[in-house]
Amino acid sequence: MLKRACLLTLLLGQYFLVNARQQMCWLPANCAENRQLLFSYFEQSALLGLDQRDYAYTLVQQLKAGKAPVDSAETDKQLSAAAVAFFTDVTYGTKVTRVEYDGLKYTPDCMDIPNLLHQALSDDTFGQLLNKLEPTCPEYRGVKTMISQYTQRLQHSSYHPVKVSSDLIDSTNHPLIDKLFQLGYLDTISYNIQEDTLRNKVRAMQRLFEFLEDGALRRGVLEELNIPLEKRLLELKHALNTFRWLNCIRKYQSVVVVNIPAAGLYLYQGDSLLLYSRTIVGKESTPTSPLTSRIDEIIMYPYWTVPYQIATRELLPGIKGNPVAYLDAGNYQVLDKSGRILDPSAIDWQSLSRTNFPYTIRQMNGCDNSLGIIKLNFFNPYSTYLHDTPAKSYFMFNKRYFSHGCIRVEDAIPLAMQLLPEEAQRIDSLARVAAAPQKGPVVIPVKQKTPVFILYEVAWPDQQGTIRFYDDVYNRFR
Repeated sequence: MLKRACLLTLLLGQYFLVNARQQMCWLPANCAENRQLLFSYFEQSALLGLDQRDYAYTLVQQLKAGKAPVDSAETDKQLSAAAVAFFTDVTYGTKVTRVEYDGLKYTPDCMDIPNLLHQALSDDTFGQLLNKLEPTCPEYRGVKTMISQYTQRLQHSSYHPVKVSSDLIDSTNHPLIDKLFQLGYLDTISYNIQEDTLRNKVRAMQRLFEFLEDGALRRGVLEELNIPLEKRLLELKHALNTFRWLNCIRKYQSVVVVNIPAAGLYLYQGDSLLLYSRTIVGKESTPTSPLTSRIDEIIMYPYWTVPYQIATRELLPGIKGNPVAYLDAGNYQVLDKSGRILDPSAIDWQSLSRTNFPYTIRQMNGCDNSLGIIKLNFFNPYSTYLHDTPAKSYFMFNKRYFSHGCIRVEDAIPLAMQLLPEEAQRIDSLARVAAAPQKGPVVIPVKQKTPVFILYEVAWPDQQGTIRFYDDVYNRFR
């Protein structure tokens, strides 16, 4: 067992051995148990959403094969560096590009990994270090459990790639039965299964992919069903590492996470989900961009300044037909470049086009405003924000990809009240009035700006914590 005499010194973020012959921590005979534990940790990489080859793989295989190192001190140092890298990835997740705009400049750094590793080696608690560093939130645990289940099925002796082409739901559809086994809905592969039982398993599988649970193998269901298990594992591992990445920031404050494929908003704090809301996100042709920022203000009864492309491509053709009637019906105003409100009847609309439109169209505030009665602002280069909407019926769809890129939030008022508890009564009162103030929008600054993460994860837990696979609507995982 490793004794306290085995010390590592942290310098510039890396371990350097001092008096290496006396201070080696992995190769000496009295370090054998911890060396084997380290190798065992590395071997668990696949179940942890990591790649074993990232952690001194060739060197470890040589040592396991009994090959003596040429330079013991250098080898021990390389093992220490690999251990630090492994436990850093376990704690913070692998370094991948998750957002296109990082307004937070967020880098997780809430644990001193080298010091914790040194302490575990010194205290003979190295066997508990993995559990100590892994996130404890239920979402992480759920994703990790599914990774284990799918890995076991991939390693099963009966595993083979399966494509389900028939929509029959009976015991003759062997590929369907094989696939349900691979996804964990059947404990064994049996081609004598009763039709009612099989249909119930299909319904459960449909729930996994956010389909209507009618037990029918429609085209979309077959498409999701035929995505290889290997790819599902990659999606799960990506999500697992994202929860690691978020773990530090959600430990100490509320964090808003919008998952685009899930079209859902999650308000996390610590290990708790404080609020869930269905959202509507950008359609494939006008996608919502992954980003990080901070919510800095809430606007009650906001104006909607119509984006240039929407104004010229979607509104202008209708305006040309009957300018005054069209603008009045939509409660729109026309502004010049200085922000002055113009008389629409005095404008030559027929001379305007997509490339010649020197005006701004603004929708007046009120319950029929496209932003609804509340907007939550955060800086980003895409003019993206969270907002209410008068079109509530769209929230009833499972696949809610309808917007031009902004994010419509079903429970925008409860979210604002959670983020600004000191203003909750005022927000509630303004919402209950259901009439825009005559003086215009009410701007409420957010003193403790809340981090917001807009992410793209195909595998993600729903509000009950059940892992689901959502539509890869922008084909980012294809």
